[in-house]
Amino acid sequence: MLWWALEEIRIQRTGHNARYSQVVLELAWNPGPGSDASLAAELLAVGVPKASQLWPPIGSVVLVAPGAGAHPGVQPAVDTVREQWPAAVVTVVDETVAALLGADPEPAACVVVHQDAVHTSVALVAGREVIASGLATGGVRGLAEAVIGHVRDGHRLDLGLETAWSAVVHGGAFAPSPKVPVPMSVHGSLITDDTPGPRQPVEVALSPTELRAVVAPAYQPVVDLVARVLRDAPPETARRATAGGLLLTGPHPPGAEDHLTGLTELPARRVAEPKSGFEHPQILRDGVARLLAENPPTPVIDQERTERFRQVIADWASSSVADDDAYTPEELALLEALRLLPGRPNTGDR
Repeated sequence: MLWWALEEIRIQRTGHNARYSQVVLELAWNPGPGSDASLAAELLAVGVPKASQLWPPIGSVVLVAPGAGAHPGVQPAVDTVREQWPAAVVTVVDETVAALLGADPEPAACVVVHQDAVHTSVALVAGREVIASGLATGGVRGLAEAVIGHVRDGHRLDLGLETAWSAVVHGGAFAPSPKVPVPMSVHGSLITDDTPGPRQPVEVALSPTELRAVVAPAYQPVVDLVARVLRDAPPETARRATAGGLLLTGPHPPGAEDHLTGLTELPARRVAEPKSGFEHPQILRDGVARLLAENPPTPVIDQERTERFRQVIADWASSSVADDDAYTPEELALLEALRLLPGRPNTGDR
C-alpha cells in the first residue's frame, strides 16, 4: 500500500540490542495553528510500551524531526521519555541530517530536499551540520490534495487520498511510469446535486500533461527555499553546496529531480529508498542506523533488574503467579505501563 508515505508520524521499534530495546520516532508531523504539539509524547506514552513489541528496559530513544530540538513536538516527547524511562539515552536528529546520512555515498556538502507527509524540508548541510534551512508546507499530502481538488473541479469526481497519491507516483507527471500505462485511470465517486446517497463509481483518465500542470506548482516554494538557503549561507559554503547539488530524499514523485534541476540549474539526484520504495520510506531510519553505529548509545542498564522485569512479565503472561503482592510497587507499575493490568494477557480481559 502507498498509505505509509501519507502518515504524519511514524514509529519504529527495534530490539536488536541484547541488553535493551530501542525506539526510533519520526516527527514528520508539523503542528500548525490549533494543533497539539504533544502528539509524539502521547504516542510514546500509549503506543510504545507493549510487551509484544518491546521488552524492558527502553535503553535508547531517537527523535527525528525537522529543525531537531526546535520542532515544537520534541520537548514534550523528551519529557515523556525522561518520565517513563529515566535511564534511556535520548538522541535528537535533524531530519535533513538523517537523510544525508542515509545517502550512499554521503556528500560533503549539498542542499537536502527531504519530503514527508505534510512538508518538505530544505537545508544546506555541510559536514553533517545544518547551515541554513527552511520548511515548505504541503509534502506528500499536499501533492495528493492538489490532485483531489483538480479532479473535483475538472471532472466532478471525489477521489480518496491514497488514490490521488497513487496518481502522483504512477501518473508520469515528471517521468514515465514503468508500472502504469499512460494515461492513468483513477476511480472516484461522481459528485451530484441529488439527495445524499450511494454515489456512482466513475473512472477518469489523467494524462501526464494534466498531472504535471497540477503537481508542478507545488514545487515552486521548494525552489524558492533552495535559493534562500544558498543566499543565507556563507559564500564558500554555498559554493561547495552548489557543487554538491540537490539531494532528494523521501517519497518525491519520479522525475522530481529532473524537474528541480530545470528550475534551479543545480545538479540533483535522488536517494533511492532501499527497502520498499514509496510504500515504506526508509531513508531516515537508515541514516539514524548509521549515526548510531558510529556513536552507539550507552545507557546504564541494571542487568539484574532487567532480568527480574522480564521474569515478571513472563510469570504474569503465563499466570504462574496469581498474587499481586508477589510484585514490588515498581514491578506493578511496569505491568501497568505495559498495559498488562488489569487482567492477564491470556484471559482476554485487557
